[in-house]
Amino acid sequence: MYDIVIIGAGPAGLTAGIYAGRAGLNTIILDASRSGGTVNTAPLIENYPGIDKIPGEKLMKSMTEQTSQYTEIKERTKVKSIEKLDDGSFNLNTRNETYNSHYVIIGTGSNPVTLPAEGVEEFTGRGVSYCAVCDGTFFVGQDVLVIGGGNSAATEALYLNRIGVKCSMVHRRDKLRCDAKLQEDINNAGINIYWNSELKAVKGKGRVEEAIIYNKVDDEEISVKVNGIFIAIGYHPNNELALGLDILCDDSGYIITDENMKTSVDGVYAAGDLTGGVKQIVVSAAQGAKAATRIQELLL
Repeated sequence: MYDIVIIGAGPAGLTAGIYAGRAGLNTIILDASRSGGTVNTAPLIENYPGIDKIPGEKLMKSMTEQTSQYTEIKERTKVKSIEKLDDGSFNLNTRNETYNSHYVIIGTGSNPVTLPAEGVEEFTGRGVSYCAVCDGTFFVGQDVLVIGGGNSAATEALYLNRIGVKCSMVHRRDKLRCDAKLQEDINNAGINIYWNSELKAVKGKGRVEEAIIYNKVDDEEISVKVNGIFIAIGYHPNNELALGLDILCDDSGYIITDENMKTSVDGVYAAGDLTGGVKQIVVSAAQGAKAATRIQELLL
């Protein structure tokens, strides 16, 4: 019987593991892939407090090593389902084993919605990004495209424009879908928009140098010289385990929690990108700490 089983070894899960382990709680972290999560793909992180510049993979390796001093981490161990038992504890079922625990912290994160355009996968981390706050400063004074027309895309474009990035937007409709105030801000900032258009291909030698944009009204393709492409068409929360427990989620699929990261199911907590909001490493880490600290208070 574990005190806590943590699902996901990203910043939220690893931080929860540090706090739980240091509190003397019998804890284990299970991750379907390898420790570090999507942060491993970040080429450089400049906004984590106390560290000037560090590759994402290096930061997560350090965090993993620190966590492993206090909590066991089992990589490539996918939790397929969670069952709540009559005594209030939980069975977490993997392919080969079942883990029994008093409490569960779900930190399975979310994945950005990507595009099928040629070159997007190849140039991810080499000019293609999904986070302006994370990577925007690398493109100050350079030309970039923001793909999308909703609130996320508008917010990303305005942020990039504000820090001195030469930003244009590509939207597949003839009108933005974002809030009216954001549309006004985009217009006032003079941000160029390629209307009725889609990203068809990304090209370059080692890094992004060119984007091919298709205008479906004019039925023509144009080539645009750019240094970066920010895809902002949404995220997909990895909420399958939560849905299996009938945990309450919002309209976008993000888990709803209280101030202590508790979900609508007693004994289950959630932390990190899976809860929506600001998707930043420092936020995920803070939520992991809050969840583990609250469970510690309940157990001790």
